Amino acid sequence: MSGAPVRLAVLGDPLRLTRSPELHRAGCAHLGLACESAALRTPPGALEARLAELAAGGWTGVNVTHPLKADVLRFVERASDAARRARSANTVGFGPDGAWADTTDGDGFLDLLRELGREPATERAVLLGAGGSARSLALALAAAGAAPPAVAVRDPAKRAGAWADVPCRLVGWRSAEEAAALAGATLVVNATPLTAPDSVVPISAVPPPALLVDLVYDEGPTALVRHARARGRHAIDGLGLLVHQARRSLALWFGRDVPVAVLAQAVGWPR
Repeated sequence: MSGAPVRLAVLGDPLRLTRSPELHRAGCAHLGLACESAALRTPPGALEARLAELAAGGWTGVNVTHPLKADVLRFVERASDAARRARSANTVGFGPDGAWADTTDGDGFLDLLRELGREPATERAVLLGAGGSARSLALALAAAGAAPPAVAVRDPAKRAGAWADVPCRLVGWRSAEEAAALAGATLVVNATPLTAPDSVVPISAVPPPALLVDLVYDEGPTALVRHARARGRHAIDGLGLLVHQARRSLALWFGRDVPVAVLAQAVGWPR
């Protein structure tokens, strides 16, 4: 490795736990690049100033996580079509023409499904929650040819306008429609910040053959994943998605691919 290190970061609030810097460093090492990566706690009100500071300081780019993924689109010069449609971005780069934003959430999720030997086009999905990550996943599944997912929200009528351009069925949280969608699901995704298993989904309502994905991750498998596995369900947490998101972010920043295995080994995925 030679030359000045590239500088990357992850921005979010509160950033209690993040594995992104490890993935940045592992990916750059594979590419032969010296790398510094930091986790920078950034409240929404400080996001614009933080991005300007990093751009002026010559940083290469940042990943963006909760609760900044929608707000960041207001502070970049260019955004990809995917990010605009999702109304969410998780990857920002700084260049001579200003900052740009993209999302690797949806395509990273499809990569994860394929890594697990699943065909996205055949999935019957239920997405729990209606934030930017859920929008990205719904759009990606539609692009892959899957049936429109059911999206469980607390107030479908209130959300209808915001989701009118996304192929999906909005169903009420804990409604009969949600129960029916779960009964026929092959894929169930927790796209909420909820962590207590019973507050996310009744595990008895998830068919045993279905894959349950908790987009949250922790030091080890999340409480929801442990709860589901103990009851015979196939469940994984969000670390696998983070690996695939990071792989695509690195490709956007540097124009070169890093093997999934390199990044997976860096953070101990699968687990």
